[in-house]
Amino acid sequence: MAIRQETLKKLERMKEYIDDFALNNMGQPPSTRELGAAFDMANVSAYHLLQKMAQLGMIQYEHGEIRTDVIDKYRNELVSVGTLCSTLPAGCPDMVDDAYVEEYFPIPAALVRGMSGKFYMMKISGESMIDAGVDDGDYVIFREDNTARLGDIIVAFVEGRGNTLKRLSKKNGKRYLLAENENWTEDERDFGTDFAVRGVAIKVMKDL
Repeated sequence: MAIRQETLKKLERMKEYIDDFALNNMGQPPSTRELGAAFDMANVSAYHLLQKMAQLGMIQYEHGEIRTDVIDKYRNELVSVGTLCSTLPAGCPDMVDDAYVEEYFPIPAALVRGMSGKFYMMKISGESMIDAGVDDGDYVIFREDNTARLGDIIVAFVEGRGNTLKRLSKKNGKRYLLAENENWTEDERDFGTDFAVRGVAIKVMKDL
């Protein structure tokens, strides 16, 4: 059955709205209710038009989920980051092993430099890394890893004390954890050699 030109134009406007909505909502398409409200029509009418759009190949619509090429491309270019509920100390280590992920949220892959793996984010407390640009209250995104290179800022687990954020450094042939606060004494900045690498910091997020 041929579709009327007026209806086709309406479907094209709906498709444009769906893509714009998703781009402004982290890849999440509008609900049937939101679509109906945007086009001043009942939810059931929006539902039938979505089915029509799927039949015409304009969208994919299965089990109540709207997908388009724009949405798929956006989602494929995102990385999921888990936000941990506990605060990661940048001063003295503190136990955060029982921390759990409060929520997952997508970020552009470019923010993690195209890396693969598992990523998570924690809020930083303390001032031991202020000269590295990591201040109290900042959020740091980490790539979970048990290896790191000298010079990396890492999440390190100190046996019996917990996790901390420090610079991976080396002296006297041994790797150690270095605090980046020049107001501290040399001894205060040295957090020892007995640790395990838990992750590598790759991005600092700050409030303005």
